[in-house]
Amino acid sequence: MDEQPTSCTPMKALPNKRDTLRRIAEAARREFAGKGLADARVDDIAQAAGVTKQLVYHYFRSKEELFACVLDESSAQAMSELVSLELAQLPPREALRALLRQMVQPYHDGALGSLAQEGVRFHESRATPRNSFTELAPRLRDKMKETIARGIASGDFRADVDPDMALALAALATTGAWVNRYTVSTLCDIDVARAPDADAWRSFSVEFVLSALEYTRTGQHPLALAAAPLSAPGNG
Repeated sequence: MDEQPTSCTPMKALPNKRDTLRRIAEAARREFAGKGLADARVDDIAQAAGVTKQLVYHYFRSKEELFACVLDESSAQAMSELVSLELAQLPPREALRALLRQMVQPYHDGALGSLAQEGVRFHESRATPRNSFTELAPRLRDKMKETIARGIASGDFRADVDPDMALALAALATTGAWVNRYTVSTLCDIDVARAPDADAWRSFSVEFVLSALEYTRTGQHPLALAAAPLSAPGNG
């Protein structure tokens, strides 16, 4: 029997095997996003992928292992896009704004928001063998530290900011409306499943985090929903 994969589509796998794993992962992503981990069925995943249930279990020992693999691929892609941002050539304010906007960007894929909610519960109760989020987190922390340091040196940002705490708060603030839709929709009547609301939250949360770091707050980007651009998801 082949070794269990460390990712959904390991590069060392033969082309046919890679294609099979890719189809299983894509079908699993849709199934988990639509039904959650508890209600998702391996039979349905296998049927959507065009394989047998037995073959799914050949590559993944359990539904939970398959879910962990799907989570890891999603977080790996999102984190890779974050850490690959070229920010050094931008002024500190614009660099931080670009970083914050990229935090939100993947959530315009509705499936990722659903997976994120499931993923929080999953990681709170289980340890996974591989986690791209934790592997790439140090690089993201370094990027945040460098951006804030440049902003302090230029006089754009206040000097009493802990960059790691700021990064964690920024991640919670920008993505919270997708991870905890119920609370946000109840408290401020915003549902990020609607494109205008998603844009409003993105604009407000990004500027809110920036306002906490800026040495002098400008009026160019007011903290008001009326200032949020109304564009289709994935733009801007």
